[in-house]
Amino acid sequence: MFSNPLIRRYRYSLMRPRQFWVYMSIYISAIALLLYINYTVYEYQNVFSSLEDLFRSLYCQFLALQIFTLWFWAAYNSGSAVKDEISEKTFDFFRILPIPARKKASGILVGKNLVVLLLALINCLFLLFFGTMGNLTAKLQGQIFLTLASAAILANSITLLTSINPVKKYKKRGTLSVILIVFLFFFFFVFFGVSAFTEFTKIEGLENVSAKFYNFQLPVLLLISSIVLYFSCWTLKGILRKFTREDQPLFTRNGAVIFMFGYEFVLFGLFFSYLIDGAGAINYSYWAISLLPVLFIHFEALRSFDKYLEHSGFVRERTGSKPNTISSMLLYSNISLGLGLFAIWAVVSVATTLITGLNPLQPLYYILVLFSFFLFLILLLELYVVYSPLSNKIGLLLGFIALVHLFFPLILSLSLENEIIYLFSPLGFFGHILAESMPSIAAQTCILLVNLILCVIPILLIWKRYNHILTARQKM
Repeated sequence: MFSNPLIRRYRYSLMRPRQFWVYMSIYISAIALLLYINYTVYEYQNVFSSLEDLFRSLYCQFLALQIFTLWFWAAYNSGSAVKDEISEKTFDFFRILPIPARKKASGILVGKNLVVLLLALINCLFLLFFGTMGNLTAKLQGQIFLTLASAAILANSITLLTSINPVKKYKKRGTLSVILIVFLFFFFFVFFGVSAFTEFTKIEGLENVSAKFYNFQLPVLLLISSIVLYFSCWTLKGILRKFTREDQPLFTRNGAVIFMFGYEFVLFGLFFSYLIDGAGAINYSYWAISLLPVLFIHFEALRSFDKYLEHSGFVRERTGSKPNTISSMLLYSNISLGLGLFAIWAVVSVATTLITGLNPLQPLYYILVLFSFFLFLILLLELYVVYSPLSNKIGLLLGFIALVHLFFPLILSLSLENEIIYLFSPLGFFGHILAESMPSIAAQTCILLVNLILCVIPILLIWKRYNHILTARQKM
């Protein structure tokens, strides 16, 4: 592990005796103070009825400390690594390091947190001791450790992934960030750690509490850990992609489709036992939760205008003198990916409706109306892609249009006290579905027509730019 040059670099800077002993002195003092306060409370205040209660309380407090260490402090360090490289003007050196992306990722995630991991290891020893003395079963402690570790991997990988943005200029960190972390620690520890985790460990047999995933009964902590680790793998894959192809979108087209299928599989498994009970509210709640990532995945897989020009050239080389067509552009475009992702969501949503036992005709019309909302939004995104070379402010205009589309009908409905107008907002329409207050077919048809009319101008503008791309490529 220490053959990784990034880990060696961070070890040299973080674990120098002068700096390292500052961390250790603060940690030892804090632990000693914590133990002394708990002993004093046990000896003189009669708060704990037995030594077992004292050790359980200490277990909860050290568990809160471990959560802060691994989920907040470590995640902050991982997220600040690339920002520090950019602010110190060493990011170009970091990019050309002759090591693979996986070593860069592990170098940051491990190297930047060497001190944190050492303190977390010491905390684990305390947790094992206090848990054993507090009569917590080894099975429960093992499940808690697995949940802690899996959530720590996800938190650290997400902060690192979101920080990889070479274009953005980061200011050098000041004392404000340190003060914020200290404040979060005390807030979390005092108001959440001692109270919530004390109640948490009072639940007898927590390690045997199970949840259903499809028709399988699984321990709830193991299920949570498995799902978190699954998404951690995707996040780590995203980090490797951004380190090797930083100018490319986060998802490839195939990756976006596979991620959507995986997300639907996990979510469907969690909802399955509730869906077969025939609860309509659960079905529409599933719709909402499963639709949320569609726009996110589509946004993170956007192909740029330059990629369209590139693709047009490749098609021309393959077909010889045969001119490119709009159909080839549409198949390659972001629009086709968006339609594919929505189709996956729609098929699964129809399946959940059938499993729930609802009449599928009304939900099918809901899906058609929701598609019209979705189509307008992805057309706005495509307008941004094809017109951004002409104006760097086009994103601001299109973002404003999207916000108006989302919120203006809601505001107008409140102002005019008209309960129909808010249905013309995708938020209002989906809220209507979740409330199981069925709008009339006439109202839904009107919404559908309005959305299709709104799509006409974006389609014409996009068509014009596609023709421009094909014409420009033929002249090259």
